[in-house]
Amino acid sequence: MTAHEKIIYAQKCIATDWSYPKDSFTKSENVILETDKTFFDIITFGANAIIIADKSIINWFVDNFKTTPANEILDSDNLYLIQTKLREYGKKLSGEHTRFMHLETEKTVQKPQGFIYEWLEKDALQSLYTTTKFENALNYKDKKEVLSFVAKYNNEIVAIVSVDDYHTGLWQIGVDTIDAYRGKGLAAYLVKEIALESERRNQTVYYTTWTSNIASVKTALKAGFLPAWTGYYAVDIK
Repeated sequence: MTAHEKIIYAQKCIATDWSYPKDSFTKSENVILETDKTFFDIITFGANAIIIADKSIINWFVDNFKTTPANEILDSDNLYLIQTKLREYGKKLSGEHTRFMHLETEKTVQKPQGFIYEWLEKDALQSLYTTTKFENALNYKDKKEVLSFVAKYNNEIVAIVSVDDYHTGLWQIGVDTIDAYRGKGLAAYLVKEIALESERRNQTVYYTTWTSNIASVKTALKAGFLPAWTGYYAVDIK
């Protein structure tokens, strides 16, 4: 798929998961929908904002953000308004989630030397969950990973990249490196390799981080990933 086709495909997958109208991402105006799937969620690919919200709060979002440009909704003043409103219901914003897609497929990443690399298919992944060192690469609760690529040094796993199938039709990449082995190019190499392998299997991948996590953003860019969409959602205040 071309870069444009990947983005269109991701939009279709997201629309399916969240029951958005199929034309939600092609509209110039914001789309605000009532849902019982979550209390609040907002995403944008840049052109408009898609907001889904519980019936108790949907009218507030319509009144305040129906005509507000997406980039302004996600600015600090409006995020503060949303945060304040959510807290009336015992909720808060989870934090920014920016999704990168593998759009620069031709970009290459140098393979770090001195490590042993190994692929692990889904049936062989259980051994990875015995340690909690790699929480950015593995979801220890849901265990939805379908493929992993690991780097070993002296027979010890020092870095892991995995993909999960949490979203319909999309595989999400997660990567983590033990502190002592960071800065050696492992993360970017692992991310690039699992992206290429996933695409050989006709899977579309994305990578999640947030803009202030500079190291993670650099890893995505080095591996040929570019920002595609961003958003926030509500979680319970604990």
